[in-house]
Amino acid sequence: MTATPFRLEIPADEVADLRRRLADTRFPTVAANRDFARGTSGEYLRELVAYWLDGYDWSREQARLNEIPQFVAEVTGAEGPVRLHFVHRVSTRQDARPLLLLHGWPDTPFRYRRVLDALAEPEDPAAPAFHVIAPSLPGFPLTGGPARPPKETAGLLTELMRTELGYERFLVGGGDWGTVIGMELARQQPEAVSGLFLTNADYPTGQEPDLSEAEQEYAAWIGRWFMTQGAYAMVQSTKPQIVGPALSDSPAGLAAFQLGLIDTGADDHDVEAAFGDRDELLTNFCLYWFSNTAASAADAYYEAAAGGWGAPPPAAPTVPAGVAVFPREAQSPREWCERQLNLIRYTKMPRGGHFAALEVPDDFVAEVRAFAGDVAGR
Repeated sequence: MTATPFRLEIPADEVADLRRRLADTRFPTVAANRDFARGTSGEYLRELVAYWLDGYDWSREQARLNEIPQFVAEVTGAEGPVRLHFVHRVSTRQDARPLLLLHGWPDTPFRYRRVLDALAEPEDPAAPAFHVIAPSLPGFPLTGGPARPPKETAGLLTELMRTELGYERFLVGGGDWGTVIGMELARQQPEAVSGLFLTNADYPTGQEPDLSEAEQEYAAWIGRWFMTQGAYAMVQSTKPQIVGPALSDSPAGLAAFQLGLIDTGADDHDVEAAFGDRDELLTNFCLYWFSNTAASAADAYYEAAAGGWGAPPPAAPTVPAGVAVFPREAQSPREWCERQLNLIRYTKMPRGGHFAALEVPDDFVAEVRAFAGDVAGR
């Protein structure tokens, strides 16, 4: 094994540079936008930057992150070795099962920080326990480097799980990029993936035959969403390096760009609650900032598009799958999930959105446990 422990240690001069850039932010003079109708609210961004500068404590948050067991390992990919960063919360339970949790954009594996202990050490001895592995995807904090296409990333994660960590069979969970990569991993390694737990089931391309009425409504909704909310995805899929320098040069610009997506899953534009809380939100921005990975993470969209994003998908994975549909996430209907997956569980969740593991951790944990029970023994 090549896995070695990892600790975040951001030099003081880099923290000072962030504070200087925040203090020197040049805000544009634009129309009032409290309702985020034109994108990230300028009024809110000013308030957030002021707190980031004078109220947020990176040293405290770094110490909290370092309480989470983290590692790096060199794994072999199609284009050579990749140094993967990952969280690895090992359970003390002898019957614990490996659970690979995959993040998306614009977040990190720390989207799962509030569920790690509950999944690994449940208070109820009858509840399933898990060894939780949450890697940083290539191009993202804290793996860094160039982004990789989903097929190659799935291969890297197989190497991590089976070769480096010795988990021959494991559950996979995730949403956003976690859905795309998780489905690819299940296609590549059906003998290794014992179950696939997702919070969305990918999106229609418009090329699928015989869509039901519910699926047609869903496809139309997805089309409208991308036309009104998906500018970030179009930029990142086609010309990500248009915005890359700005994301790497301005912390306020990075925050504004990422908040545009976070807001789409917020209740009444409460982007902080949608991501857990204000400090959680700023910690996420700091991870992208200090690792200088906002631009390389944006490139992940280009890598997927260049690999045929939008083309008819391959056959559905054969592994048993469950989908938890949170109310402020894309409302994938059951018929669509059955088309995309070998669906054995479909749950409409009572609350939460895109970052459910941060926003409603108890609900997320309960549904993961329930799905694990459904696939036990399969």
